[in-house]
Amino acid sequence: MSPGDPRGTLFPVKTYPFNELNASALAEVADIRRERSQSEVWDELARREISEPERAALRLIVARLFYFNTHLANEATVWARAIYPLLVLAERGGVIAFSLVPLRATFDGVELRGEVDGALAVSVDAEPDVPYLVVLEAKRGVTATDPVHQLLGAMLCAARRNELAGKPAEEIFGCYTIADVWTFVRGQLDWSRERPVMNVLSSREYAEKTEAGAILAILGSVVAAAA
Repeated sequence: MSPGDPRGTLFPVKTYPFNELNASALAEVADIRRERSQSEVWDELARREISEPERAALRLIVARLFYFNTHLANEATVWARAIYPLLVLAERGGVIAFSLVPLRATFDGVELRGEVDGALAVSVDAEPDVPYLVVLEAKRGVTATDPVHQLLGAMLCAARRNELAGKPAEEIFGCYTIADVWTFVRGQLDWSRERPVMNVLSSREYAEKTEAGAILAILGSVVAAAA
């Protein structure tokens, strides 16, 4: 029986919604190990060649965004104007950009579940199947919560979903956005232990108004490596 297999659970499953996750809750599921900054990892992903049609699309997106105050707009508006258009540009083959993707997985009696704002995932009949990158838009105002723990929980669910599909995910990517600023996260997983180990590497912040090309290149590199 693989780690996290709900079969044989003798007690009621403890459930954590993504928006209630914190460090102690995640520790019940996985051993999260933070890696020191490695700018060269993200620099390499950002070197992916961008085609001229993609550059033209980026110029249009950035031109419409440049004088728009993303920090004052609501999350839905920022998602529509800034975040989702770049996800669509990163589509390759059967990997499609989706919004509002539900995820859930069980890890030895602990269930994580929730909905991510977006994902780049294999499309099966216009529905998301195996996700390669999950996206969380940080909420602002009085309802704001730490996006990092939520994102790590979603990444664990995405990796588990890959495993249940017969392809154990040893690597999974995510990102969280605050207004039009993107921060990427790579998770490298070891499923051989009782609790999975996920080594977590975060990128620096990428501002879309000035670094849209680097953001798209990173997204494209993730899709190309996984698809």
